[in-house]
Amino acid sequence: MPHSVPLLVIRTSSTGKATDMNTLLHSITLELTASNTATIAATMGHQAHALFLDLVQQTDAELAARLHDEPNYRPFTVSPLSGIRVQGETVALRPGLRCNLRFTLLDGGRIWQCLSQHFLEAGPITLRLGAAEFALNRMLTTPAADPSGWAGYADWQSLANTSATRYITLRFASPTAFSVGDKQMMLFPLPKFVWESLARVWNNYAPEPLRVERELIGQFAEHRAVVADYDLQTATLHYPKHTQKGFLGTCTYLVQELDECAKQMAALAEFARYSGVGYKTTMGMGQARVEHTTEG
Repeated sequence: MPHSVPLLVIRTSSTGKATDMNTLLHSITLELTASNTATIAATMGHQAHALFLDLVQQTDAELAARLHDEPNYRPFTVSPLSGIRVQGETVALRPGLRCNLRFTLLDGGRIWQCLSQHFLEAGPITLRLGAAEFALNRMLTTPAADPSGWAGYADWQSLANTSATRYITLRFASPTAFSVGDKQMMLFPLPKFVWESLARVWNNYAPEPLRVERELIGQFAEHRAVVADYDLQTATLHYPKHTQKGFLGTCTYLVQELDECAKQMAALAEFARYSGVGYKTTMGMGQARVEHTTEG
């Protein structure tokens, strides 16, 4: 399976955190073709999650078990299928239909090596989402290879070096929500919620010298960043045991002071492509990325 980033031996700590500031984060788009006629639920993030763990398990059962079982160790996100037509609460698939699935990897290289090895050595690969079967056509790993613009890779140091900017626009491409405790959800991307979410994930996996003060970032976002524009709508996901609302669309933030915190806000915004934002990012929610504009 062709890909554009070489396999690397990456140093990680016993917790899976990267110890090298040049360690790569990956956003991988899988180009798929449906192999059978099937109808699946439009809410499929839990099935994409299971598919991802199954792929890892086929090469590294120990790692797959850790990703499934270890609390607070989820260095990946998965997307729902894109390029498909949703009709009500279902998706009808037919042979030959092309679509995409995206994974992101934050763990310092072990999952990337595992998936790369599997895709290179396994021969023709069939992926399953519920009753649907897909042939894997290509694994896209660079922006130039992916017309959707979602594929890419970056290292921690380059992200940390992102310049401060007065305007930041985020696109929330799958339903996004923030847990505020007592089973309550925030369904609007207030700056404090967005950047505290990003800072939490960043600190979980970034090299120690690059970690940020989450509370300070949250306070800065709350008091020195404002929503300048937004185009959002809500959507409801129907998981097997519960429903979950979230918001989709774009939100533009005006950063009022361009200091070190503003620089960290810009870095964390770029990180959103890899980390997702908010709740259940390993089950298809919170897919997000910066949309660059000419403003500011």
